[in-house]
Amino acid sequence: MKRLFLLAFLFSALTTQLFADGSVGCGLGSMIFKDNSIFSALFRSTTNHSFSTQLFGITTGTSGCTKHSIVQNEKMPLYYAEANLDRLKIEIAQGSGEYLNGFALVMGCNPTSISTFNSYLQNNYETFIPSNKVTADAFIKTVNEKIKSHALLKQNCIQVI
Repeated sequence: MKRLFLLAFLFSALTTQLFADGSVGCGLGSMIFKDNSIFSALFRSTTNHSFSTQLFGITTGTSGCTKHSIVQNEKMPLYYAEANLDRLKIEIAQGSGEYLNGFALVMGCNPTSISTFNSYLQNNYETFIPSNKVTADAFIKTVNEKIKSHALLKQNCIQVI
């Protein structure tokens, strides 16, 4: 049974590398085996699979890997806005609410600055929500732009995008 598992593992690694040598472009294996031969690709893949270095590298942005966007904290405000934009529109108009408070925290605002953040968004609603069809991306870009021009929020909120 162990032989069958090992054979299947090696066959999987080899066939993957036959079709795309560049697919093992980061991780410990890529740092050790730099040659672009099929055997080097097999050893890169085996090393990365055996020690999970490629998975770790993609998650953390180390070992020559680029950090995957899903684990980038810089993208948190965008993900938050995408998931909650309809509720944020309502709470920005009201000037308070659970989702708006959460958004302020995701934007890196100190807890003592949340009310200032909320009021600023409410007082400039038309700037942040110019139409009902505003996208989360456009919303975040405007929020980041405007925070930079507000003296108190510029100091107390970290723009992460």
